Amino acid sequence: MQIPIFTVDAFTSRPFSGNPAAVCLIENDLDEDLHQKIAMEMNLSETAFIRKLRPGDDFTKSYCFGLRWFTPANEVPLCGHATLAAAAVLFHIQKNTNSVLTFVTRSGELKARQAEDHIVLDLPLYLTYPQVSQNAICESTALGDKIVQDLRYSPDTKKLLVRLSDAYERCLI
Repeated sequence: MQIPIFTVDAFTSRPFSGNPAAVCLIENDLDEDLHQKIAMEMNLSETAFIRKLRPGDDFTKSYCFGLRWFTPANEVPLCGHATLAAAAVLFHIQKNTNSVLTFVTRSGELKARQAEDHIVLDLPLYLTYPQVSQNAICESTALGDKIVQDLRYSPDTKKLLVRLSDAYERCLI
């Protein structure tokens, strides 16, 4: 069995920059452990697996595909940059003729559409709820002397969102 695999640098138009993800085009279902083995071999933060949903589907003409993401260690429920990479492979390499693609994922249906020379993603919106910091020691260990502007929690994703003060500027390392 041959599996086409692409390495895509998301969020950039230059090679060797941006955020890389591997993208695999899957004709038929794979053994569960093979997804993980391929992701381990690719050794990128995420490997996206695009799967045809029906036997007659075509990577160049169909508009709806299954999509899963694996890190080298495990499957993850959602990955934005690997979704962008998956859409780029379908739109730019496979020359998919649809203006909008739908990905069926563990996080629900995700949409990708072409907008001029960009790809726009519609990702799920999860509600978050304000949190009162209850553990200053844990916060100071994780963030050092950073000022926390907002702390929110999403029960859907079981993730804590920490917004630092707007006074901080981004820096690239």
